[in-house]
Amino acid sequence: MIILARQQSETQKILEALIRRLPKAHTAYTNYYEQLRRIQAGYAGEQRVDAEWLEMDYPHPHYFLHDLQTINRFGTTHQIDTIFLCPHFIMILEIKNITGYLELDEPFTQFTRTTANGNVEGMNDPFHQVRRHAMWMKEMLQVERLEIPVKYAVIFATKNAILSQSLRGQPVFHVSGLRYQVNAWLQQHHEAIVDEAELQRFANLLLTMHTPMKRQLSIPIQDIVKGVLCPGCSNGQRMSYHYKNWYCECCGLVDNHAVLSALEDYRLLISEFLTNKSFCEFFAISSPNVAYRILQQLPLKAVGTKKHTRYWITE
Repeated sequence: MIILARQQSETQKILEALIRRLPKAHTAYTNYYEQLRRIQAGYAGEQRVDAEWLEMDYPHPHYFLHDLQTINRFGTTHQIDTIFLCPHFIMILEIKNITGYLELDEPFTQFTRTTANGNVEGMNDPFHQVRRHAMWMKEMLQVERLEIPVKYAVIFATKNAILSQSLRGQPVFHVSGLRYQVNAWLQQHHEAIVDEAELQRFANLLLTMHTPMKRQLSIPIQDIVKGVLCPGCSNGQRMSYHYKNWYCECCGLVDNHAVLSALEDYRLLISEFLTNKSFCEFFAISSPNVAYRILQQLPLKAVGTKKHTRYWITE
C-alpha cells in the first residue's frame, strides 16, 4: 500500500515556472536551467524504480512512503527517496539517475564519476546519504520501542551507470536487481518481527512527520516575464484579453485555460495571495475594472471586502 505517493516536488514546479518566465539572456538562466535538468532527471529515475516495484510480490502487510521529507532533532533535513516497510524489515532506498564510470574512495568518502568525454566530477557520496537516513530511522524505531532490521541501499536507475570495482561490498545495485535484493533480504529475515497493527502505526507516524520543503528564489520580480503566456509559442509570447477571451496576436491561438497556468506561476513564484493591484501587475492588465471582472471568473477564494479584498490561490 502506498501511503505517500511520489509527486513532482515544489522545487521542480518552481524552477519550471521560473524557466518559462526568465529571459534566456538573464545571467542566472543557465544556472537555474541546469538545476531543473538535474531535478527532472532524478524524478525520472525515481519513476523508473517505482515501475519496478509494480512487478514484485511483497509480504502482507506492506507500506510505501516515497520522497519523505522531514526534519530531525538537530534541525537538519532528510529527503528519503523510498521507504518500504514490511513485517520482516524496513528498507531505505537512495535513488540515483546518473551516468558514467562511478568510483568510491572510501577512506576519503569521495565519490566521483568519469563522463563519456573523460571529465572527472566529484559528487555527493550517496552511501553517506543513505546511511544517514538509516541512522535516523533506527533512532525513530528506538524511540517507538520497535525492534526491526533496517536495510538500506543505493540504486541506480540507468544502465549507463557503470559501477567500478571500488563499489564492491557496498549496498548498491542497478534497478534490475531490486527484486533479487528484496528476495535475498526476505530469505535472510524470513520470520515476521512486527505485527500488522504495529507496522501500520509506525508507517502512519512517519507520514505525519512529512514536511514538504519549498525552495525560496532570489530572482527580483522585475526580472521575470509578466502576463499570460501563449502555450502555442515557445518564446514567451504574451496573450491579450479581449471580449472575455485570451488570444495570442502572434499565432492567433485562443486559449482561456492559459490564464490558469499563469495563476499557478504566480502562486509558485510570488505568493499564494493576490490583490487586484498585484493581478494587474503580473497579468499585464491595465484596467482595475477589467482585472476585477477576470478575478471573479477565476477559481479563487476571496477574503475581505472592496479594496481590501485578497484572493487565495488553491493548488
